Amino acid sequence: MPDSTVPTAPPKLTHPVPIPQDAAVYSALSTDHYPWTEVTADLALRQGQGFTGAFDAWQGARWARFLWHQGTLLGGYTHAGQAVNWATVMQGLPRARVSLTELSARMVDLLWTTRDVDGRPAPAAWPAARPVLEAQHYHGLMLSGAACSYWLAGRHVSGDLPAEGTGAWLFAPNSEANRAGLLRFWQDLLAATHRAHPLDATWQEVTVRLAEQHPCLDPFAQDVTLQGGHLSVQDDVPVDEFRPALSAALRGVLARLGVRLVDLPITNLRDRPEWAAAGLETP
Repeated sequence: MPDSTVPTAPPKLTHPVPIPQDAAVYSALSTDHYPWTEVTADLALRQGQGFTGAFDAWQGARWARFLWHQGTLLGGYTHAGQAVNWATVMQGLPRARVSLTELSARMVDLLWTTRDVDGRPAPAAWPAARPVLEAQHYHGLMLSGAACSYWLAGRHVSGDLPAEGTGAWLFAPNSEANRAGLLRFWQDLLAATHRAHPLDATWQEVTVRLAEQHPCLDPFAQDVTLQGGHLSVQDDVPVDEFRPALSAALRGVLARLGVRLVDLPITNLRDRPEWAAAGLETP
């Protein structure tokens, strides 16, 4: 059970979660000494060079975070994911501390897609929660007090894990709130794969074998079906159940067919935020 000290109401992220500092460009510089004009000019230059990472500014309890992906500004946000622009931050935080950190594209994507989601309690206290998160291919942030860890498709890739016996909050972009988008991604992915390599017969063979581990794949239950490359998932199958099941099924099908993921004609799908959460390749 989740730790009793975790509050019952799902929170929003009300503070900028800690990010790995391995590739910090600068950290906690005062705009008294590094003026906003110089900060802005430097960031414009880096943006032109394809910068990927995060910029943080804070003054007292007020803060803002901006994220870039390969030179494209995804946006800025503050308390509970509220959007904020550069001019507002410069005016509202005139004597800020600022930090700039390079991050991988997947880490940036994870921060951006979790900025405004509702948290939910972890399924158990730590470390009992770990095998559950791995089995569910958990993709998101896990917060417990000051500890924040980053998870990509069931793998802990960075950050501090909870102390033993404590509960945690999970902030994941892949939740019931965006079920329609996740299902559409998987429908597009399987349809594109099927056009290149017909899947139906192999899908049946693989899902029968996986049904014990992923009950929603049981072909007799018809909770998840694939016919003619068209995927259907019944409304009562939770996201936490169908996501890892579909990942396992597609990996199994490709292995059976002897097809490499890199050879599939799915370039456009790799750019969608759901791709990293699918757990089909190593981050």
